Amino acid sequence: MGSGAFKKALMAASDSNNAPHGSQDCPSDVHLPTILIVDDSHDSANTLRSLFDSHGYKTHVVYDGVEALEAAKIHLPDVILLDLGMPNLDGVHVARFFREDEKLKDKVLIAVTGYADEMHRTQCEAAGFDYVFPKPAIWKDLKSTIDRLWSKRKMP
Repeated sequence: MGSGAFKKALMAASDSNNAPHGSQDCPSDVHLPTILIVDDSHDSANTLRSLFDSHGYKTHVVYDGVEALEAAKIHLPDVILLDLGMPNLDGVHVARFFREDEKLKDKVLIAVTGYADEMHRTQCEAAGFDYVFPKPAIWKDLKSTIDRLWSKRKMP
């Protein structure tokens, strides 16, 4: 799927049922998780950033695996959305580094990828991903999965 089609599909999935931070559906005292978005497709990454930002999330975006390792250590996000098919250092290898890092090992780690077949899902599970979404991810499903996984992680 071309990046323009991905952007249109993702934006169309963001409906009025997903109110921005501070609206009646999301009280202003709710703490939303911080999100690191990692994707070598600038269009995909920036579209996700726009959606999350418009709903009150604080985001950081990087466009390759090496940058992801550095950004995660600096920002310590609550949730990491990670593409698998990136040059130089793919998402599965990045995930393994995150799971071995003392400060990052417990972060919510979600693959958002064009490689969501059974073989890649098995690799993701072995690398420590919490969930795998095929591109284009449906906003409502992505948001609810992040909220569910993050709320479980922050419980004592």
